[in-house]
Amino acid sequence: MTPRTGAVSKIVRTSIFIAVSLVVSTLAAIGNSPANATETIDIRFPVRESEFDTVFSCQNDNNPDCRSCLADRPDSASLVMYSILQEALNAGGLAARVQVVPSPNSERSRMMVSEGFADIKSDWDFNIDADPKVLKSRPIVRRGEFEKGIYVRPDKLTLARNTPISNIHHLSAVSLRTWRLDWEVLERLEPASLSSAATKQQIYSLIDAGRADFTLLEFSSAPEMVRSSDGIRLYPMPGVKVVLPASQHFMISRALPNVEKIVKALNSGIDALHASGFIHQCLVNSGIINEQVRDWRILNPTEDQVAHQKTVPSN
Repeated sequence: MTPRTGAVSKIVRTSIFIAVSLVVSTLAAIGNSPANATETIDIRFPVRESEFDTVFSCQNDNNPDCRSCLADRPDSASLVMYSILQEALNAGGLAARVQVVPSPNSERSRMMVSEGFADIKSDWDFNIDADPKVLKSRPIVRRGEFEKGIYVRPDKLTLARNTPISNIHHLSAVSLRTWRLDWEVLERLEPASLSSAATKQQIYSLIDAGRADFTLLEFSSAPEMVRSSDGIRLYPMPGVKVVLPASQHFMISRALPNVEKIVKALNSGIDALHASGFIHQCLVNSGIINEQVRDWRILNPTEDQVAHQKTVPSN
């Protein structure tokens, strides 16, 4: 092949690729445009790669149990939000089919929705409010509902059972600085020290090596609410917990056709699912709300929670 022939061939291949891409984009736009009330709308929902297979399998499962928030898959937060989104759209009277698309991480998923490469994802209120290219639904997880435990090594757990803690000023903490809410909570709790790890696995390793005492983790539905990574097991200190000072909503791309209509249906559905208890069921199943720690003391109560505690009569 001569250099000129190779160049021509490359131009032809490029032209074909562009043409095919335009056709696919056009078909996707047509399939995603709600022309009438009976048409099924495809909603693209980005899911991080570590949980994609679980959610994709549920999407294609004819058995609706995996979308009922009763299935035994509590560690898949993406599956929980996928289930809530699908049910909320249906409950809001919209014929919609949520289709998962892969994403490497939450930051990329956020960008995909903002730029119109995906349609809806769940996110914290401050991330949504900061982006003019997206809209925000009613809250899925209300402020103060998302709870986390003070997770430590088993030997620290034994000591804590004998002497319940009232604060963490004498303990050293480790977390990821990119976990904005966790970091904010830890700074306000004023531990003896606070260090940032590079990865979640490193958090476990630092605690296992005794270079930090604890971290904040979601409560698990496993026996004793244990969390493990590469053989390292951490347990929540009994009697105390923290709440994250933010709410979770659905982030909706403004590029989505008929977006106002979709947001209205989604909000109506979310209200209905809160009223029916479906969302609470999902949050309990995922461990975001853990009934085992219902009466544990909150180390950083919100103003509403403080007010509620004052109105509850003591025994």
